[in-house]
Amino acid sequence: MKEHSYRLYALIILMIQISIHASKAQYTIPPRMEWWYEARFGMFIHFGSYSYLGHGEWAFSEENWTKSAYQTQVSANFNPSDFNAGTIARLAKNAGMKYLVITAKHHEGFCMWETDVQSFKDITGTTMYDLPDYTAFGTRDILQELKDSCEAQDIKFCLYYSILDWNHSSQEINRHTYYSNMASESARTDYIADMKVQLNELITRYHPAVMWFDGDWTYNAGSPTLSSWWTKSDGEDLYNYLRSLDTAVIINERVCRSFSLGDFDCPEKEVPDTPLNRPWETCQTMNNSWGYKIWDQNYKTPATLIREMVKVVSRDGNYLLNIGPKGDGTVPEQSVKVLNQIGEWMAVNSESIYAATRSPFASEPVWGYYTKKPGKLFAHVFEWPDNGILKIPSLVNSIKKIYTLTETTTSISFADSNGYIRLSLPDTAPDPMNTVFVLDVSGIPEASSEFIKVTDIVITGENGAKTIDTYGGSLQLSATAYPLDATDNTVSWTVSDTNVACIDAEGLLTAKQDGTITVTAVANDESDIRGRLRITISNQTTGDQQFRDQTTVRIFPNPNEHGILNIIQTGKPKSELVIYDIYGCPVMKHVISEKSFSFDISSLSTGFYTIRISDDASVFIHKLIKS
Repeated sequence: MKEHSYRLYALIILMIQISIHASKAQYTIPPRMEWWYEARFGMFIHFGSYSYLGHGEWAFSEENWTKSAYQTQVSANFNPSDFNAGTIARLAKNAGMKYLVITAKHHEGFCMWETDVQSFKDITGTTMYDLPDYTAFGTRDILQELKDSCEAQDIKFCLYYSILDWNHSSQEINRHTYYSNMASESARTDYIADMKVQLNELITRYHPAVMWFDGDWTYNAGSPTLSSWWTKSDGEDLYNYLRSLDTAVIINERVCRSFSLGDFDCPEKEVPDTPLNRPWETCQTMNNSWGYKIWDQNYKTPATLIREMVKVVSRDGNYLLNIGPKGDGTVPEQSVKVLNQIGEWMAVNSESIYAATRSPFASEPVWGYYTKKPGKLFAHVFEWPDNGILKIPSLVNSIKKIYTLTETTTSISFADSNGYIRLSLPDTAPDPMNTVFVLDVSGIPEASSEFIKVTDIVITGENGAKTIDTYGGSLQLSATAYPLDATDNTVSWTVSDTNVACIDAEGLLTAKQDGTITVTAVANDESDIRGRLRITISNQTTGDQQFRDQTTVRIFPNPNEHGILNIIQTGKPKSELVIYDIYGCPVMKHVISEKSFSFDISSLSTGFYTIRISDDASVFIHKLIKS
């Protein structure tokens, strides 16, 4: 009976856990990955003998080094005597990072720990090609030092390892593919076996929480060749081998990318447009380089990096931000400065990042992004609304209160109607980089379906045209708002430069002079969704035209003193007549349903005009002088 009750209790607990996991993500999170999924923000460290040269981690390839010259002139001189693991771990902690990944071996093949695998020697075959044996650095174990410091700061310690090796005796670099060519099939077999022994060293000695692989670029789903020697089956075998060593270790897709292997995807320096179908992580540089480059001072601003991190989390991903220490082991001053500024923001706003998941809404606002967690919706506002009103789509949840993470005790007034929660804001943003509003709600934030909002707008023109004539030219534009069943799928039209063209409420664009403009259709349902189209205004004149179905139009010479315009059509009788002033703006409209028609224009002021008569197939344009 006790055993039955225990099993029932365990089943209930499991069902609760499954329910919680389902609320967090659109995919299943294995228990061993929960810490990683909730961490959201980590530090990447590219550090190796290339750091001494200061030309980046790809210097061996890009600068055409030979193995002998690179080993003796670069690697042998690497001496990171000022490396301070505690400083780096505290830097990561203060920045709000929850895990840290450091390069144990990059493509250059230099090992950052003392390896016992004998094939990983220098080109002479006499000295192990690793930090303790090949340099004057001494016997310090910087990986262990960093692991200990990470544990002291409650940061997960992780390792990077390159599958290819430009300096290993089994391989020669292929400078066209950036990969490496194997000397023989037996060399391939021996290298992979020795690589596994090295990875065994790393797993059993340092127990990394994540093994982050790279250098797997052959995308080979078939049999190995000497130039494409790493395959999908090798990646599968490597993954299973590592899991046999440590069932808790998390492994990225780059055991052999593009085949959905490993535990998470890792897009590099980019953010997917939409959430992926399994866990993922974007890795990003702080400037333009991974490994230290002396000349690269093109650092991204803290605001840029914070906003990208928020975008990543709003699409259910992790953010791995890189630093590249110098050859002496110190972190560049600008990297420290940027991380400290990110840390200042995280100290206030980390609640909206840690364990937060994707936005509950189908579309993203123009002013920022959303993240959520049970009981809270976070609105990250990058662009402060000019009118002092922030609009958030309605939720099915009841709202207890709204406040900012900068002022948690001050409630923000709001109104919820017609599908939007409207927040009344102060004139200026409390945090210009990213002010985070918190909607304290009951349950997991869920978008209301009472009002279906526009998520996309597509603009098209007559016959796909994107060029119109300067004199008297016009282009009828139409906008399709998606989804088609939106509660209000109408739009309002504007142009970027009214000196070049004007547009009416129906989307009829009329040219005034040469230029390029952007036409914008804005959803009228207050969703702030916009569709845009670039239009070129040329200096060609159209002259009189014929209808394609042989309809012709005759307009009697300039109207008589009574201001009557006489029009005769042959062919299709039904068409639309529009008269434009000298500036290209419509001043009169009329639907012509007879072949012979008289039109009173006596109300028009004296001046120059353009008449446009169109049916569903063609356009007729005529110049008019009203005296």
